[in-house]
Amino acid sequence: MANAAFPNSLPIDLPDDVTSAPRARSNHNSFPPPPDVEPLPEKAGDTGNGARPAPMPPRGPLDHVINVVHLLSKASGITAASMFFIAMLLICQLVFIRYILNSSTVWQTEAVIYLMIGGTLIGLPYVQLLRGHVNVDLLPMYLKQGPRKILAVATLLCGIAISGMFTFYGMELVIEAYQGGWKSPTIWAPELWKPYLMLPVGFGLLFLQFLADLMCLLTNRSKAFHIEDNPF
Repeated sequence: MANAAFPNSLPIDLPDDVTSAPRARSNHNSFPPPPDVEPLPEKAGDTGNGARPAPMPPRGPLDHVINVVHLLSKASGITAASMFFIAMLLICQLVFIRYILNSSTVWQTEAVIYLMIGGTLIGLPYVQLLRGHVNVDLLPMYLKQGPRKILAVATLLCGIAISGMFTFYGMELVIEAYQGGWKSPTIWAPELWKPYLMLPVGFGLLFLQFLADLMCLLTNRSKAFHIEDNPF
């Protein structure tokens, strides 16, 4: 009766030699497989196990403008990294030609100089986006919320003024070099307006990044100097 009621269970009164024999496993399982466990959606602002929270979607036209500026800054960072990489390859090619093949080089040295300077200028907005520029935050750390925000606004306004000035005069230099047909006094003799163009482009993108940082600060989208407010 026990075996009829529970067909999948072993009989209790079987001899030891029978129970010790290996039992064939049945493909039929009376218990269904456990359902796939999916992670619960994270709440807004919840970091979970220390991971960075998902970015908030745009909330208005200003957020779209800021996102476009940040996208341009990231593109400038990729461009600057590519220029440094190409300059490194040119240095390797220069060393190989001069010291292995014992041949002369014509344009490599000048191209490396232009790429290194241009990569530095083009990468300015990306470094500002990451807050990678050299800064001393000792004074902002000891200031209260109001004075700290005023100091941050003044600092960003200075950055906007300086980058705007370099953009304006850099564009004047490019126009003058283009109209005058300026060329480098070397054997390669490239047109100088092309490397000069990196000056207004780099500082122009830096101007936009400073402006986006100022808008984020004035609309409380970011903290002054990215320092949390001290409640005491």
